Amino acid sequence: MKFKSPFVLLLLVWALGGIAADDKSRPVEARIKFVAAGQAISVGIMQDKRLESFLIPSDMLTQEFVYRGPARLTLLKVKATAKPVDSKATPEEDERIEKRSADDSKSASKTHDIGVVDGPPLAWIDLPNGVGPLYLILVVNPGKDNGITAIADTPGSFPPGSNRYFNLCPFPLKVKLPSGEQYVAGKDAKVMRPGALHANYYDLVISSKIGEQELLAFSGRIFHMESLRKLYFITPGQGELGRVRLKVVEDRPAYGKPPITPTVAPKNLK
Repeated sequence: MKFKSPFVLLLLVWALGGIAADDKSRPVEARIKFVAAGQAISVGIMQDKRLESFLIPSDMLTQEFVYRGPARLTLLKVKATAKPVDSKATPEEDERIEKRSADDSKSASKTHDIGVVDGPPLAWIDLPNGVGPLYLILVVNPGKDNGITAIADTPGSFPPGSNRYFNLCPFPLKVKLPSGEQYVAGKDAKVMRPGALHANYYDLVISSKIGEQELLAFSGRIFHMESLRKLYFITPGQGELGRVRLKVVEDRPAYGKPPITPTVAPKNLK
């Protein structure tokens, strides 16, 4: 499901519990997943004096990024530059160059170098320090204030198989699931389990509460997987009061290689 509307981030002063980053010189440790508010974007982060670059998608969270560094986390603009072609290089030399590049930087590839674009950073955020490891979802929206909004992702608060509904509207919403229904106040969020079986569809109904009246805002069939988390960002829609837009972001489990099954020779083979 794709939505062309801008993702309006009125969000989340509550996300970091109001903790201020008062000493930006102290190192911070954070486990972070990113998502782009608009289109997917390529970014870079300097860590241990090395540039690490990756793509931030708009419809799913990135895999977990472990950050250890200054309290001010800065996302840099990056660009790919084609490497000069050595017509005399043998395949063996190409392989050695590729291996050395991979050892030196996660940003290297066989055909391109990744570098930082001159100018101001793409986005930044001051993270709190002295509070132990942080677990965060960072929503990146370049050009909107500092360009990053933080959402706390404390372990156990948003488990796999559940959905997190962010009501960014000025009016309450009612979320109805097979497990029941709950109201989500304006500028608030709730985590709910759908109450559906794994690999089955369920009905999701969202209503806007305008005064004493409830208006149907969304209704659809949703496929449920116990290994998947979903974030629903709900913003006001155009037109009459009570209309909404949804941006759905998935958090998929980390890719794991299947176990290697040893080959067993037939018993009668000689």
